[in-house]
Amino acid sequence: MGRSQEQGQGQGPIHSIRLSTVGAARPTETGTTHEPTGLDLAMKLHYLKAAYIYSPETARDLTVRHMKDSMFMLFDQIAWTTGRFSRRDSGRPYIKCNDSGTRFVEGQCNLTVEEWLSQPDRSVDEFLVYHQPIGPELAISPLIYVQLTRFKCGGLGLGLSWANIIGDSFSLFYAFNFWTKAITGETIHAPPPSRGDRRFQSPNPTVKDPVSVKQVDPVGDLWVTPNNKKMATYCFNLSVADQISPHFPVNGINSIPVFEIIAGIIWKCVAKVRAEPEPVTVTIIKKDPNDLKPNNAIRNSQVISSVQVDFPVAEATVEELVRSMGEAKDERFGIEEIGGSCDGNLDFVVYGAKLTFVDLSGEDLYEARVMGKSPDSVYCNVEGVGEEGLVVVYAAAKSEERGVTVTLPEGEMEMVKLEFKKCGLIAP
Repeated sequence: MGRSQEQGQGQGPIHSIRLSTVGAARPTETGTTHEPTGLDLAMKLHYLKAAYIYSPETARDLTVRHMKDSMFMLFDQIAWTTGRFSRRDSGRPYIKCNDSGTRFVEGQCNLTVEEWLSQPDRSVDEFLVYHQPIGPELAISPLIYVQLTRFKCGGLGLGLSWANIIGDSFSLFYAFNFWTKAITGETIHAPPPSRGDRRFQSPNPTVKDPVSVKQVDPVGDLWVTPNNKKMATYCFNLSVADQISPHFPVNGINSIPVFEIIAGIIWKCVAKVRAEPEPVTVTIIKKDPNDLKPNNAIRNSQVISSVQVDFPVAEATVEELVRSMGEAKDERFGIEEIGGSCDGNLDFVVYGAKLTFVDLSGEDLYEARVMGKSPDSVYCNVEGVGEEGLVVVYAAAKSEERGVTVTLPEGEMEMVKLEFKKCGLIAP
């Protein structure tokens, strides 16, 4: 069974939880605010998760004091992310840059790093990411949680829960990489957030009615996705040569992005389980190639596209599904318009509004070096996924592998895993 997204904090293998607050060392000018864009507001029920695991040789001598001191350096650069949300008279949320801080969580694990990584379902890494949603009291709700887990052997787990309203996955990685540089003793500098237009240039401004976003029942000031189904998560690694290449035996995969092939295989597997109605429309989320960090580094600029087919997905070839992804339509402009026009008074989901595939595979997650050493493992996921489900694809420790995190309704997960076994994605 996949791991439930609703499991509480401080349970399972992590114990001795301690909470404190870390923020910027320099005070922000009184009255400073940060105004979310329409796209930011559309993402407000989603939270991004990442967990990095470092060996005892790398992390044994790193103290809590050292980690907190380096966080002060980080938040001096991006202090607005340590603020708190409030609402205008219109109801539109905005951030008061009041230096209220990020929640810092310490925990202990009775397993070694080796024992932890020997578990085949990597969704166990959910325990390394302390998460609480924003609300119901906006004025006291942190936007970021950072969890430091010390393993029995001296190894270290660093987990982040990051409110998607402040920035996309690529923003999270940017901030985390800055933190690891500060841990190592490097001087870091991030440009201040732009005071001008932080929006993007959409190649499809005519897409006014995006299907990749769904309005949900009002949630008020408790920013949690209202699902009627319990969601579960399952995570595994794939070998490109052994488990992906066989699906393209004639033409090979050298000219086809591995992400598209993985998405096509999993789309077909889900369609076989979810026959009525079959998922003929999916959402693809990728990095905007025109959004070059560090300019406006912390922001939502990810490409959100829809793909729609007019044939039975379960009976299609993977090659047909991959070909259809080449016709994806960028819907950010429409989402921006919807999110901004209602002043944040309506609530939406994007991840899981349709079956959603997120491509993080182009990011070198293992460049987040601590004391010159890369992490042994990295895990990525999203909290607050809608009922149609989510698949996140990202780099694994071995260059010839990919990590895949799948979130689906609990009642579908075992049947989809059975389809994975039939097509060779996971071992029988």
